[in-house]
Amino acid sequence: MKENQYRKPDRYYQAGVVISRALTLILLMLSVLLPWGISPWNTAVAETPQITDLRSGQLETASRLVIETSDPVPVSLLLLVDPHRLVVDFPSSRWRVEDRGASGGLSSPLLKGYRFGSPAPNISRLVIDLDGPAVPEQIFWLPPRNGNHRLVIDLVDRGETAFRVAALALQTNQNMAFSSPPTASSQDDAPGSQVPLPQPRPRPPVTVTDTLTTDNGTANVPPARPSTQTRDEAKWVVFIDPGHGGKDPGAISIHGHKEKDITLKAAKELAKQLEATGQIKVVLSRDRDQFLHLRKRIELARLHQADIFISLHADAAPSSKARGVSVFTLSDTASDKEAELLASRENKADLIGGPDLGATDPEITPALLGIFQREAMNQSSMFANELMLAFDDLPTLKRGHRFAGFAVLKSPDIPSVLIEMGFLSNSQDESYLVDASYRRKIMQGVTQAVLRFLENNNHNLPNEIAINP
Repeated sequence: MKENQYRKPDRYYQAGVVISRALTLILLMLSVLLPWGISPWNTAVAETPQITDLRSGQLETASRLVIETSDPVPVSLLLLVDPHRLVVDFPSSRWRVEDRGASGGLSSPLLKGYRFGSPAPNISRLVIDLDGPAVPEQIFWLPPRNGNHRLVIDLVDRGETAFRVAALALQTNQNMAFSSPPTASSQDDAPGSQVPLPQPRPRPPVTVTDTLTTDNGTANVPPARPSTQTRDEAKWVVFIDPGHGGKDPGAISIHGHKEKDITLKAAKELAKQLEATGQIKVVLSRDRDQFLHLRKRIELARLHQADIFISLHADAAPSSKARGVSVFTLSDTASDKEAELLASRENKADLIGGPDLGATDPEITPALLGIFQREAMNQSSMFANELMLAFDDLPTLKRGHRFAGFAVLKSPDIPSVLIEMGFLSNSQDESYLVDASYRRKIMQGVTQAVLRFLENNNHNLPNEIAINP
């Protein structure tokens, strides 16, 4: 017998035995698990999401679009002009809508039709053809039902300027995604389970009556926005808001001149000049001595789908030396202490009329409200700059473009400015403000600025986008 016949196995032999036994054990596990459809490894590949339904309907004040998806996918929005369209982008998805092809018609008043395609490998795109300048005011997900997730978009026609504001805001924030629908519960997929849709708030009283109760009795509400035929003759609507009124006199000079009277006279002069251009329809928040809450003034401007909101004031300052004309736009932070004081005083004047129970804040999804408001503020600043240029030849001081938290400037979709025409606490400014020729001159500058801003502010809107490569 050879000497090494009974040598112990070396370490390589022992390792081979261990590996062989491990492989045998793995094969045994697979033979047990695989017949039951169980995989010991997480090798599942996510299926491509599907668009499973598309439908539309009409609410009291909005058209509703509902898109059902098989998965909770993030979406982004764009608005396009010439013609008006809403674009909804999804991650790569398949069109699996029963009884609907990849393009077709829709029956809601503001929604004419749709087209679905994939312009890029990782993007699926749904384009909604709009019948007018309808903007999304509400976008939200409903909890899943029957395994499908429901995206709801409510659209409202607020006019061309509101559409432009929304389009630019969405273009600037193209990376904003609307996602995170609620997690399905065990009851979500139960047969017959129903999720109630949000009910629209009733319209404020001013929109359904032709009189408005004020502290001085009843007053006529400005007429409804002109029809399309009249609108073609007047290209734009400018909303003029004479500050204060009724039981709120505003500032009072040492000679007894009241701000509410001066602002009304200035507003009527501005209305006369704007309408003389033949291009502008004017709506006044008040055409007589009456009180209106600040939010009601915003409501009226939005009701008439105004292209510009101009609030006229002639304030007072603690120092009689303060004088000059300023243009204010909205900001959370005041440009200076005096601006902060003026805004605080104007906002508190609203309390003179008691609680404002009739008006409602704009009902817009917070994420949309934030970007729409920022864009409206940008547009307001551009208009303010035009105004200051137009005021160069006024005899009083030019105090520049300033900003503060004026409540009356908080429209989310209308460029809004507050013009401080001068200070009634200053004797020289007072003499200007009560002089019809001075008011005529300052309103000539406002008219020029309005026309320049409106003529130059219809560019940079997106109007082309691909449906398929």
